[in-house]
Amino acid sequence: MGVITSMSTAISGLEANGQALAIISDNIVNANTTGFKASRGEFQSVLSQDYGGAGAEIGRGTSLDGVTSLFGQGSISRTDRSTDVAINGNGFFVLKGDNRGYTYTRDGSFRFDKDGWLTNLGGHKVQAYQATADGKVSAKLADIRVPRNSIPAKSTSHVDIHVNLDARTQVTGPLDMLRPDETSNFTASVQVFDSIGNAHPVGVYFNRKSNSEWEWSALTDGSNLQGGKAGIPEALAKGKLTFDEDGKMIESEQSVENTSFANGAVANQKLKFDFGEVLDPSGKTPAKADGTSMYGSKSSLFRNGQDGWAAGYLTDTLIDEDGAISGVYTNGQNRLLGQLALARFDASEKLTKVGENQFRETVGSGQAFVGRPNENGRGTVATRSLEASNVDIAKEFVQMIKTQRGFQASAKSITTANEMLDEVINIRRGA
Repeated sequence: MGVITSMSTAISGLEANGQALAIISDNIVNANTTGFKASRGEFQSVLSQDYGGAGAEIGRGTSLDGVTSLFGQGSISRTDRSTDVAINGNGFFVLKGDNRGYTYTRDGSFRFDKDGWLTNLGGHKVQAYQATADGKVSAKLADIRVPRNSIPAKSTSHVDIHVNLDARTQVTGPLDMLRPDETSNFTASVQVFDSIGNAHPVGVYFNRKSNSEWEWSALTDGSNLQGGKAGIPEALAKGKLTFDEDGKMIESEQSVENTSFANGAVANQKLKFDFGEVLDPSGKTPAKADGTSMYGSKSSLFRNGQDGWAAGYLTDTLIDEDGAISGVYTNGQNRLLGQLALARFDASEKLTKVGENQFRETVGSGQAFVGRPNENGRGTVATRSLEASNVDIAKEFVQMIKTQRGFQASAKSITTANEMLDEVINIRRGA
């Protein structure tokens, strides 16, 4: 009887709208879940009977055919944690757990555990490309760990000093080592490190010897050197600079005097004072703009650098928009530790949810294409940021109202069919 069939059809409506409400409720309660992606129920009609012609089919209701995850971009908000990261664009962070294997997530609320491993809230380890000893990113994908050790000291081997020496300066006598400040034409101050990381202040004193030649002496207090006396300046190195008639440096010479620092440092430390590139003898190649010069303007220092540092300890970590993870140390050095990996899929909506804001690949999603951020269609990484849920509360409430009305209408169909059956029973009673 068609009335009985209509009741079964209406029941499918109750079931379908109940399932739709469950999906909507899941979206709403996760409106504030980091990286959550809203879902949508996919319903299809069910065919019951075909009476032999086009348009003569009778439906048997509806059924839930599947649930589609909507991977639209969520808004990105700033946070105050250096390990919070968000993806702007396509892709997923790659996680590895003991029981789940590789999983994928948009939730970048990461942290370092007690052993220095970068993990998510559930303890799954974040996957990244490892850094090599020379500070480059390798092709090795593995768990990323921040070592809690120190950076050893590095002795200075190269000092850059670029100055302009006033061409108007009069020729002077030799530098008096005991009174260098009073007997020099110009002084530049630098700092160098010995092999155990001790910093030593050095003054570089310049004296004009002729129209085209200047002498320089790099002095430090004698207490800094083996065999030296406190309060008595000692020379690390000396040399001369020669200029052409245009004020460009054409020759730079250096002789080492004493680079054996005290307090257990390595003796005879290699130390080069670099005053910039000299003019090519042919005159065809001009000197670099930042090289030492002799022009008719006040003597001044415009570059001062060296390549050494003291020992340092990790104080912070930084992640840039390419996902590069760097350690920041107390000696001012930054060390590359690795680079976050991102995965993309040809059919992201076919990924399966496994809870804890994570997905797993399926046959339908295709395999994960893992690589570096901002390459081959993968998004960029926003640091100190998190991606919010992409749930639109207003739309969800509208869908909830429609679902409620659908449920009520299906229930009304059942009560109407029941009333029709009552009439059939009453016909029998009337007989």
